[in-house]
Amino acid sequence: MGFKYLNKGQDIFDGDDSEDVYANEAQLKARLEYFQTQLRQMNEATPIPERIKVLLEIGRIQIERYQGSDAWDKAFTAFNLAQEEELWELAVEACDVLFLSSGPDSLVALGHALWLGVTFPIDPEITVAMLQHLVEESPEGADTCAVAAAVAHYITSIRCSADDDLTFFSAQMLASVADKHSHVSDQSTFDVWYKALELDKPEVFLQKLSNAINQLVNEKWWIDRDKIRAKLDRETKS
Repeated sequence: MGFKYLNKGQDIFDGDDSEDVYANEAQLKARLEYFQTQLRQMNEATPIPERIKVLLEIGRIQIERYQGSDAWDKAFTAFNLAQEEELWELAVEACDVLFLSSGPDSLVALGHALWLGVTFPIDPEITVAMLQHLVEESPEGADTCAVAAAVAHYITSIRCSADDDLTFFSAQMLASVADKHSHVSDQSTFDVWYKALELDKPEVFLQKLSNAINQLVNEKWWIDRDKIRAKLDRETKS
């Protein structure tokens, strides 16, 4: 079962023949020109979220057209705008585009997406998608896969209902990781594996995720985490 965050807005340029490479390129070019025109028409009165969303649309299209460097530039501009305005969900979406652009610091971008996506109560679909990126970037036998899947299931347990499709997906992702990690194929073996890796202890697996994020970012932080934590603490106490 696959899962990848996609823009949930309706695509006004939906095509009828997605198998036709030439038609698809024409469609992508038309979409790119449309959003570039929108961006040029913006001014100081344009709401920041609107500007960010258009920048990200352009970046996504540029990735589809194998223009990773251009996509990185647009997405990084979007990220800077988002963090200045504390629009953290859009900041995570910008990091996703940065990661998918495959630039030199794409893993740094993924680290930021993970930290922000877990720290803030944003759309859980986006957070789970970032954690799935981490699963896919890690060796199948690595504990990091298990940690990422456990965090995804933990996030859905907090932000979604028990019968939500995303909760079901995160459970399936965890089961799939268990199979690839240790050839787990039944409930009793899963229970042993789950406890052996301390995936039943949020304080443990969240710290392990934090360690993995630090390795990804490698001290190249674009945000002031201490400032963010202090503000969150003040808001919690008020």
